[in-house]
Amino acid sequence: MKNSTRIYVIRGAGLSFPVAALLFVLTWNGWFFLLIPAGAAAGFLVGLALTKRPPAPGAAIEPQVGKAGLHPLRRTLDLLANVLLNENLVVRFAGLLAVGCALFILAWVVGYAMLPEGALRAGAEAHMRRGALGGASQSVAEEWVKILRANLVPVLIIVLGSLLIRINRIPFGYLVVFYNLALYGLFVGTNSFAIPYAQRMAPSLAILGRSGPYEMAALTLLAAASASWSFFEVKRLFRTVPERVTPAPRFRLPEVVALVLGLGLMMAANWAEAAMIVSQAAGSH
Repeated sequence: MKNSTRIYVIRGAGLSFPVAALLFVLTWNGWFFLLIPAGAAAGFLVGLALTKRPPAPGAAIEPQVGKAGLHPLRRTLDLLANVLLNENLVVRFAGLLAVGCALFILAWVVGYAMLPEGALRAGAEAHMRRGALGGASQSVAEEWVKILRANLVPVLIIVLGSLLIRINRIPFGYLVVFYNLALYGLFVGTNSFAIPYAQRMAPSLAILGRSGPYEMAALTLLAAASASWSFFEVKRLFRTVPERVTPAPRFRLPEVVALVLGLGLMMAANWAEAAMIVSQAAGSH
């Protein structure tokens, strides 16, 4: 496959991903992710057709008009990238946590102010039925295993995704963290959990009494820990094909320790959630 055709395949898959993710959030039907290979196939056909055309005269000349106006924005983005991709693990974790909190709060406000209560609950309930998560267990340990098993999915996607590829210098695990934080904010704002809060929660520090923020912090720590481990990269999204990272990434001890701490934080947060669910179930009987 020629590089130009590969780029169209990447574009097709990339444009299909947010559509598939949105439909998955609304329905929790994993079949919608088949839109990604379908988009890749459509991109392949488009690329195949376009590469057969002769280039138009002057098509290779990129216009330079208006680029000066992008400099302040580019400087801001570069500064943010320098924080999120900093070699110092503490710096990039703090930066990722700050950006993630802002995204979470924004999604929370949007869900609370603009969406009806329970807007996403049907999909959450369907997801819990398929994952055998419906109904409280008899013991905290049993409930904890169920919750931890469900949360291992984003954990594995973050770590394996970061190991696999980074896009425009951004590790794939970061994208998964941003997706989960935005989704969690919408769920809190609309009170769409399968086991809902007693009442809809307005944006406040009361959320720190729930287990969710600590689960999100654990995912953020896992992403920051594995951020420098990518073996492949796409240097310009939709314009270049994946290539191997050189030199090969190194697994530093502080990052491995942070990974273990992230897993420990996730397990502790899941235990707190399990205890709350079992306690609520016992109190309702």
